[in-house]
Amino acid sequence: MVKNIKTDVLIIGAGPAGLTAALYVARAGKKALVLEGRNPSRMAIGYEIENYPGFLSINSQELLNKFLEQARHHGAEILKEDALALALEAQPKYVTTRSAFIEARAVIIATGKPFSKERMIPGEEELTGRGVSYCATCDGPLYRGREVLAYGLSEEAMDEVLELDQMGCKVKLVTGRKVKPEHEPELEKLRARGITVLANYELKAIVGEKRVEKVVVEKDGQQEEIPVSAVFVFREIPSTSLFTKAGLQLDQKQCLLVDRNQKTNLEGVYAAGDVTCGSLQVASAVGEGCVAAMQALAYLRK
Repeated sequence: MVKNIKTDVLIIGAGPAGLTAALYVARAGKKALVLEGRNPSRMAIGYEIENYPGFLSINSQELLNKFLEQARHHGAEILKEDALALALEAQPKYVTTRSAFIEARAVIIATGKPFSKERMIPGEEELTGRGVSYCATCDGPLYRGREVLAYGLSEEAMDEVLELDQMGCKVKLVTGRKVKPEHEPELEKLRARGITVLANYELKAIVGEKRVEKVVVEKDGQQEEIPVSAVFVFREIPSTSLFTKAGLQLDQKQCLLVDRNQKTNLEGVYAAGDVTCGSLQVASAVGEGCVAAMQALAYLRK
């Protein structure tokens, strides 16, 4: 069941920039909703920081927890979801997650440094939004009665495959990595519903001119082509594709372009922290999160 949520400012990312922005927005008496995402801030790794003002030395995880506690104390809400679709050019802004449809008056993007394109499947970026999707709830109904492929082996992937099947999609699953004994019970549930499971196959390419037409899969060095209308990829979301599809401008490093007030090229949309590829320091991320929040609050007053 998808929830409808309204907020004043949606902050995408729960690192130092995002949590600072949430703190400022919430403390100003506005609704602040933070999408934490499945992939934690790099600070969650736990390393010693010796150049953050006020501390001779502090563990990064401990500092991140302080940011989180303070943001929550002032009323910020944290939702452990990834943004899967962005509609940012109009007012209000709309962001879709797996379980929520969020309406916001302003958006601050603080997702951290974008991952390398080399991690993407050939054809994935070019066909995102044209048959490549990351959300069964969002796009599954478009492919009812048609052949689709799902890619992934996480618990989330298993749930999404079942959802696609229940929607009436003719779905095949490519596991993408070696199936372990603990995966077998869930895979058997899929097979019992008549879902084809291509265990230990890799997805090598997504192919199509204007839309997804087929995929290339490989096992033990042998490749084969499978005609499909859509590919649902269930792993870390390639944020750069979401950004460009939403109309946001990126630089040659795939970082979000902002001005000195953290404004992007879209009205009411701001970015802060490593996603802008600035100095990549905790202190500068905090400062940028502060500026982005203050600019978002000024935007709301207009």
